[in-house]
Amino acid sequence: MSYSTKQQQAILSGLERHGDTPVSALELAEELRQDGCQVSLATVYRQLEKLAENGQIHRVEAENAALYRPCPAQEAQNCLLLRCSSCGRTEHLEYPQLQEFYQNLEEEHHFHVDPRRTVLTGLCALCTRQEDPEHGTD
Repeated sequence: MSYSTKQQQAILSGLERHGDTPVSALELAEELRQDGCQVSLATVYRQLEKLAENGQIHRVEAENAALYRPCPAQEAQNCLLLRCSSCGRTEHLEYPQLQEFYQNLEEEHHFHVDPRRTVLTGLCALCTRQEDPEHGTD
């Protein structure tokens, strides 16, 4: 278990308020300051990187910046995020078969996957129904 600071706890709480929607360090720093937490942007970046290294959050590479969200499976190595390219929502996915896939990539291709930065992009069910109402009917 890693040492947790008040700033880390404030950052985690801020991320959790956003649920499945990843946020940037800048957005998070502004929100924390509005909540009365005196924290610099550099500190937010530093703490986010520590939290990502510890497996407590996911880092999502977006077009212009990195975005962050909590990882509910902090000890799991068989997770990834599904990110909707339309609404930006992410869904955390724990999938046991990923461990075999990740291991195969390492053994056969000498490529180590970082599950906290692994993101599949597509359309979520809600956006799929909005784009094609007949596709999402049950």
